[in-house]
Amino acid sequence: MSDYRKILVAVDLSDDSSIIIDKARHIAQANDGELSLVHVQEPLAISYALDIPSINLADLHAELAEEAHKRLLELGAAVDIPVSRLHSLIGQPAHEVRQLAKTLGADLIVTGGHGKHGLELLLGSTSTSVAHGVSCDLLIVKLPD
Repeated sequence: MSDYRKILVAVDLSDDSSIIIDKARHIAQANDGELSLVHVQEPLAISYALDIPSINLADLHAELAEEAHKRLLELGAAVDIPVSRLHSLIGQPAHEVRQLAKTLGADLIVTGGHGKHGLELLLGSTSTSVAHGVSCDLLIVKLPD
């Protein structure tokens, strides 16, 4: 196994996030490495397609971002990752993960992936998109369907 000292763990905050974090923790422990967590929230696409006067999309987006940040803090606290290594971003997930990995000097990105089927076969997945243009190793943890 390579010498993975800086490991970036990309999570979607689902229940499967703990599986991904656990795998990354084992790698970090074996290499005396440190973990950073990242969650990327995509901008609300509906705001570009619809004009719904009864919904304040800016407030909704801010509320969703705050909830995601709280969940990320909980995940980090559960595995003793300092707040300084918890990253809650807004943007296109694959791009933001790749950029953060470069900024942090990550040796490894760990993310989850399901078996491809249906529409995902045609469009690809976030984990597949991260792989295109990544500057370090990438581990895609197989998640249960």
